[in-house]
Amino acid sequence: MNTTNNDINKSNISPTPFRAKYEYYEHGLNPDIDELKYVYSLPKSGYSNYDFLLKNGEKYSKKVEAEFVEVLMKGNIRNVFRNENRVPLRIDDFVVVECENGPEIGRVVDFGDKSIAKSCMCSRQGIEVCKILRVPDIDELKLFDKKLRDEFEVLGKAREVINRYGFDMKITEAAWQFDRQRLTIFFTAPQRIDFRELVKDLARLFKARIELRQISSREETKRLGDFVGPCGRELCCTTFMCNFGHVTLDHAKVQQLSNNISKLSGNCGRLKCCIKFEYDTYSTAIEKYPPIGSVIEFNNTALKIIKIDIFNSKITTYDESNSQYAHFTSQELSEMIKKGKLILAADNSESKKFDNFDEELKSLLD
Repeated sequence: MNTTNNDINKSNISPTPFRAKYEYYEHGLNPDIDELKYVYSLPKSGYSNYDFLLKNGEKYSKKVEAEFVEVLMKGNIRNVFRNENRVPLRIDDFVVVECENGPEIGRVVDFGDKSIAKSCMCSRQGIEVCKILRVPDIDELKLFDKKLRDEFEVLGKAREVINRYGFDMKITEAAWQFDRQRLTIFFTAPQRIDFRELVKDLARLFKARIELRQISSREETKRLGDFVGPCGRELCCTTFMCNFGHVTLDHAKVQQLSNNISKLSGNCGRLKCCIKFEYDTYSTAIEKYPPIGSVIEFNNTALKIIKIDIFNSKITTYDESNSQYAHFTSQELSEMIKKGKLILAADNSESKKFDNFDEELKSLLD
């Protein structure tokens, strides 16, 4: 494949706000790529060049007639679709899929066991699995490219109208229905807004039925995408998470995480989704120990339990009388409990470390 440096640079340029996660050399770049800059900037699978070269080369190059295929669309929205006609597909191929508001375009991001498992989960939850309609030709790609371009232009025009009203709301994304009869505008706002007059103005401007849909800050971050978390990896919500779980302060307390807003908050300004990932493991392990704040008697001294290390099977205690710390293994703790030297914390109260935990982190709750 003959690819010049200019071709490579052009393929890596993506118009805001639709930016691909990773770019790799397209198979058979065609001369129409400049006309399809919005379509080609749709999110990709997220495999790095390293993965492509060493692990997933075959998965990228080989077409598979999978029954269920996972497709990633604009706004980092991913769903599993049924490939009824068993169309041969490979990772990052464009496909036209069936959606609520008509056909949409996306990229193939996975197939195989994981996609089958997700389809089964949808069936158990009563969620209908839509189907893949076809692989688009160049004319259809141009049609979708115009749709994406128009949606991008809607953002600027809608913001001008909203600024005239002075509403405290932020436009995140716009989506035209395929037949152009309805325009959905996604926004975030700190409180409820009476936008009946605004809808009328937008309807006159765009000559379509307008739906203003308020989304959470988590959903906004997912749709905008292209962020890196404090761990150095792309955000979970833009890579593999399809739904948001409800994260509470209890998830952080059980894991004895630092009472620090900057460490517990994600890019969305809410508690990090990853706090919930290991919660079940921690909660199961922590049940073997007394609650934090309990007191044990050792050498006629009252020691308060302030930390539990489930990995090393140890606890840390604090002697308030002389301000000293002491460590005990789980076996030593069991012996003291058998001798009746443990006083459980009243109402499972936390140590002083967490006295202001809820108050300080209230702003991070959904």
